[in-house]
Amino acid sequence: MVSADPAPANLERRLLAAAPELATLALLDTALDVCTAALMAEHPTLDHDLRPDPEPPSLREARRLIAAAHRLRCTVARYRNAVIDSIIPRRDDTEPF
Repeated sequence: MVSADPAPANLERRLLAAAPELATLALLDTALDVCTAALMAEHPTLDHDLRPDPEPPSLREARRLIAAAHRLRCTVARYRNAVIDSIIPRRDDTEPF
């Protein structure tokens, strides 16, 4: 799971005021985690490299859905980081004190 960095409540309010879509993306990230957990509970063999032959269609699609959820979580994290960087620029370590 790609989680948000801990931050003071006023910073979170500031982020949400500047980029309200971050709230929806946080919900999406949580929903993707819940979906993955549910699929893993339904298909415990997803944790193993051994695949039944033939693989049931539901297991195959669960595997694809989990991979897609992972890619989407990574994309959401990159977007969130880009938004945060545009609101709160990171300090450049090459600048003198």
